[in-house]
Amino acid sequence: MTAPQEFAALFARTLDLFRDPNAKQEQKAQFRALVTLLKTEGAVVTAQNGRLVINGETLDESDSYDSLVQRLEFHAVKEITIPTDPPLAETFELLRGLADQPGDDSLASRLQTTGAKRITVVMQPVVVEAPPPPPPPTPPSTPQPVTPSPAKSDAGSGDAGVPQIVRESIAATSGFSPSTAATQPAANLIAQLQARPVGPHVGDLLAVLGRQLETAMKNKRVTQVLSIMVGIVRAEEQVSDATQRRQYSIALKRMYSKGLLEAIAEIADHPADREAALLVLRRAGEDGVEVLLDLLVTAPTIEERRGIFMALTGMKEGTDQLVHMLGHRQWFVVRNIAELAGELGLEEAVPALGEQLNHTDERVRKAVASALAKIGSAAAAEPLRRALRDKSPEVRTQAALGVGGRKASPLAMALVVAMEEEEDEAVERELMLALGRIASSAAVQALIKFAQPGGRLFGRQPTTRRTTAVEALRIAATPAAVGTLEGLTDDGDKEVRRAAQSALADLKRK
Repeated sequence: MTAPQEFAALFARTLDLFRDPNAKQEQKAQFRALVTLLKTEGAVVTAQNGRLVINGETLDESDSYDSLVQRLEFHAVKEITIPTDPPLAETFELLRGLADQPGDDSLASRLQTTGAKRITVVMQPVVVEAPPPPPPPTPPSTPQPVTPSPAKSDAGSGDAGVPQIVRESIAATSGFSPSTAATQPAANLIAQLQARPVGPHVGDLLAVLGRQLETAMKNKRVTQVLSIMVGIVRAEEQVSDATQRRQYSIALKRMYSKGLLEAIAEIADHPADREAALLVLRRAGEDGVEVLLDLLVTAPTIEERRGIFMALTGMKEGTDQLVHMLGHRQWFVVRNIAELAGELGLEEAVPALGEQLNHTDERVRKAVASALAKIGSAAAAEPLRRALRDKSPEVRTQAALGVGGRKASPLAMALVVAMEEEEDEAVERELMLALGRIASSAAVQALIKFAQPGGRLFGRQPTTRRTTAVEALRIAATPAAVGTLEGLTDDGDKEVRRAAQSALADLKRK
């Protein structure tokens, strides 16, 4: 018989991999290991007071299966019974359901919908405040004829869109008790809050959730912290009246702390948690941006910075803070912020980026040149011209590489002028290809000029430049570009002729 701790660790590890879309191979291997174990023994899995119970034995807290407890609480699951040798499809659906975000249907309902019969799930009971009973009808002094009314549906009621399990609980329960609510899992309280976001006991529910949030933060249960915050923010979104929203604002102001925002920010790049984390960070406004920027400054690897970039890309607040950080005294901070400004396409950052073109560190100037090219606005054209005259070929190359798409058409003339001054062949090639990506009329006309043979003796274009121009015309693919390529198919230079024929063949395949 496998020890409960070993089973819990194996189950939790498998579930964690089901939440990672990039771990398909590991997921398969771990799933096979779990299925092999279940061939000879089943298990009853329960979560009680933040502790995992396997086959009746309460386990000590452990990082190896703490995530399993969090997912059970997140889905409001009371108990899962897995028999010996369960069907593979049922085991798979159980894991997939636990890995997904909770929906309108409970995990138990989801399994039943898929036809699961052997694996069973018992959900936590939901305690929801009941509406006050209607007053007894007052008999009229004079009997009046009563015309029967047609039956009414639920379509116009305030419960529209509320899960059936919540509506049934509302009908069955007789009242609300703060002490009873304090014993309920967070998922149940959130269900109550979202069912009645403007009910008379919203303040009590928010207070209880606030205490549960503190406990989850102390125990470093970030998934539970995220689920509570998301639940409250989504309930707040349902409230339109400013006075009624005030109690949500007060409660959230107490809940938002730097520690909470840092914990949420660190999981904002997890595919399974990204949407929820961004919702919470957006609700925090500039405070959320500030925390992410602090993390950006200290992020030691490009992978971590990329994750923070992805989180910040979904946010609009805090632009002033971001631009201000371009004047930071540490070179790597300026580089990181410049990269981010380019990723976000922040036109507001153009003046500050232009000031950093004189930075002593080439790595900063490369990031700034790339950012200006990616922003690609008319305002970015002048500082980009300066970047294209930088003493470092690497900086000039980066400026060209960053240009992409027709939105960068204001930069076309800056690239043409740079082409006339450029002496480095590698940089010249990237400038020409950038003109092809812009594909504006001015850019294409410049490329047509570079593709022509030039004078018989003087001003003759080098073959390398002409073949690069042909490649850029293929990228542009405008009618004028295609017409030029057709005219070059009988060019006197065999390399240019071959390049034009190949480019047209490639365009026809597309």
